[in-house]
Amino acid sequence: MRPADAKKTAGTLALFGLAGAAAATAIWFFNAPARAPSARSPDPVVAASGALPAHAARPGATPVAPSLPVSLNGSTPPRLALDDHGHLRKTRGVREFFDYFLTAQHEMPHPALDALVRREIAAQLDGTVAQPEALDAWQRYEAYLAAMSSLRQLSTSAPADGTARTSDLDAMQSSLDECASVATRTLGADWSEAFFGADWRHAHYMIERWRVLRDSSLSEAQKAARLQALAQSLPPRERAALEKSEDAQARIQAVATLEQQGMTLDQLRAKATQEFGPQAAERIVKMQQSDDAWHAKYADYTVQRERIDAMGLSPAEREAQVAQLRQRVFADPGQALRAASLDRGAGR
Repeated sequence: MRPADAKKTAGTLALFGLAGAAAATAIWFFNAPARAPSARSPDPVVAASGALPAHAARPGATPVAPSLPVSLNGSTPPRLALDDHGHLRKTRGVREFFDYFLTAQHEMPHPALDALVRREIAAQLDGTVAQPEALDAWQRYEAYLAAMSSLRQLSTSAPADGTARTSDLDAMQSSLDECASVATRTLGADWSEAFFGADWRHAHYMIERWRVLRDSSLSEAQKAARLQALAQSLPPRERAALEKSEDAQARIQAVATLEQQGMTLDQLRAKATQEFGPQAAERIVKMQQSDDAWHAKYADYTVQRERIDAMGLSPAEREAQVAQLRQRVFADPGQALRAASLDRGAGR
């Protein structure tokens, strides 16, 4: 894709109706974790052809055991599932296993990260037929990420009115097709489907949904019928997940609207009970209380982090101390990762 075409699609990321943490899930492939190209990085051209990285160690190699990154201390990597014959099951969980380690890619050089992944694969699968299969999947995933790095020139800005022109949708579909093609060439059809199949279908659904909504030649009844048919075209499990997600987004938006009115928790409970029923209202109130507690904790953490910033430490020393602070303040690894993500978003 030419840079001009990439820029043309910049605003259309809003199509996916995503914000905050949800954006990293449903349209992940546009923001896939990727390390900066280096002398040891797979060549995107070679990677796109399906060849494995030349520098990658082969099954059986014995890498130097790396230390666990500070941000991953106290957490456990996902389990690699096997089928009934002992082979690695081709599921999204394998990608989640790799992504778990890629969250720490800025804390360690690539050779150390690569050795860490191989060590953890061995810890779960040593001596089984699934071990070389997992290593092969890791190499292919690296090739995919390297190839995608040449395509990720998309801006995250969105149109002020949150809409998209037909030309934007065409460019987005073209980008989606190109991403899927890269995944198929580097990962193979089976792994591409396992890692990204649901994402591709969801993205295609959102693009076509916007086509319908923007079609001025259709009546409201015709639009409703086409949207229903479009949703029905998804596999049952993905359709159910979509409906659940849309329902959750509607509730989140409703809660946000209530919050903007400056309600107390009791007022929020009363209004949510009226809108969604008593059980949903209690869940909403608990969610609000949890969110309030999170923001209070993050605010306290920010004050302590700024004290570290003022100490004049080297970047490495500063990062180590902030990581240790994050671990102390956020006992839950998920909260620690959320704090780290917010820090990166703020340029910290």
